Amino acid sequence: MRDRKHVERKNSMISTISIIILFALILLIVNFFTGFISLKIQGLPMIMPFYFCPIGALLGFISYRKYKDKPSLVGIVCNIVLYFFPILFNIIAVSLYGV
Repeated sequence: MRDRKHVERKNSMISTISIIILFALILLIVNFFTGFISLKIQGLPMIMPFYFCPIGALLGFISYRKYKDKPSLVGIVCNIVLYFFPILFNIIAVSLYGV
């Protein structure tokens, strides 16, 4: 019984890291658009999903492959969607407002 709880805790840790990466990137992107907190990283929040979302999706995939739980599946799907957000944002912004 004790080993099972240890495995579940490890599973939730991997899934949690995947979701933390997702929320951190979302907060940075929302701050980029709203300017609520003045940061000197300019356009970096729109580039960061290209580097960190694959890591989050990979962690979610590893967790899902071992344990088949819902948080890891949410981490996979949301990280993949967030990966494509900057691309879609740039396409829509250029289409509507030009260069």
